[in-house]
Amino acid sequence: MTRRFGAAERAWSGAPGAFAWTKILLPLAAVYDVASAIGRARAARRRVRLPLYVIAVGGLTVGGSGKSSVARWLAREAVAAGGRAAIVLRGHGARHSRGGSERPAAVPDFEGLDLAGRSWRYGDDAVAHRAALPREASVIVDPDRTRGAEAARTGYGASVVVLDDGWEQPGIVWDELWVALDPSRPAGNGALLPAGPLRRPTQTLREATRIVYVLEEDGESVSPATESWVRARAPGPSTLALRRVLIGLAEPGAPTPREEAVSGKRVALISGVGAPERLERFARGQGLSVVRHAAFADHARWEEEELTNALVSAASAGAEMALITEKDEARWPAGLESPIPVLVLRTELRPVGSAAPALAELRRAVAAAGRSG
Repeated sequence: MTRRFGAAERAWSGAPGAFAWTKILLPLAAVYDVASAIGRARAARRRVRLPLYVIAVGGLTVGGSGKSSVARWLAREAVAAGGRAAIVLRGHGARHSRGGSERPAAVPDFEGLDLAGRSWRYGDDAVAHRAALPREASVIVDPDRTRGAEAARTGYGASVVVLDDGWEQPGIVWDELWVALDPSRPAGNGALLPAGPLRRPTQTLREATRIVYVLEEDGESVSPATESWVRARAPGPSTLALRRVLIGLAEPGAPTPREEAVSGKRVALISGVGAPERLERFARGQGLSVVRHAAFADHARWEEEELTNALVSAASAGAEMALITEKDEARWPAGLESPIPVLVLRTELRPVGSAAPALAELRRAVAAAGRSG
């Protein structure tokens, strides 16, 4: 049975009214703190520099801060600057992520290839990246990031590598570290795993070269409390805000959204993402009326019976359609019968204000690679 997004995640969130019962796990968090510090020190010693421009994208907390969306945006920007880019990621849930002996797996980009249902091979984030990116950007899945980056360089001509969830990896020295933070609750309840969502102590935020916030609604901004909190821990890095916008709703597996108005539609959400409340805020911000949200754990491996029950419940609640994310699309069972249409939220990130200062080093690296090539 797939685990639902539940009490632990709500306790971690630090949201007003959430009961932080997981604080009883603080003794375990102290053990995690020591073990993770040792792991980070070993990783730092093992990293090597490759003849590539490397941007690592990471998160201070587990799930939901938008780091995969930021990685995809950076790969797009590298291509727009005239370069060949690659996203290299571990491929959570994929066959490759359970061992390091396999060769790097490049997610195929053949014209018309249907990647739906292939998350078992590449992971849902990797499939979502491939579906959204131009062919000038490759997507490489390998738990050994050094090997994956080398494959991107020698096999696909990449001069820029973006490491999705790359802060922790022990393989490659990065040129930039972009850390995605929640604009309202950057540290959740402020505790390390498993008492809270923090993957590392907040003072390590000073390692970042840039702090990036993903805003889910029109009119949303980074709270002054968050800005003050970040300045106290990482006064050096500059910041960038990116806003998620809705491109349209599409059939699963169809890259082109349908041409129809969405505002006012009564919808149900079915998700397996790290921060379902952010998804719900985004949907409501687009004028959608969310009547039901079946929120499963991040990267959930759904069973068809669970999804069928969720769809029937959604229809009974008056939903006109069920909406899933691009990340969840990769795991959606082909041919699943539904009493209401199932559509995918096609989105992209757009900068709030000018992104030119944030992208200056990346663009210089692309230009330099072009001259040397």
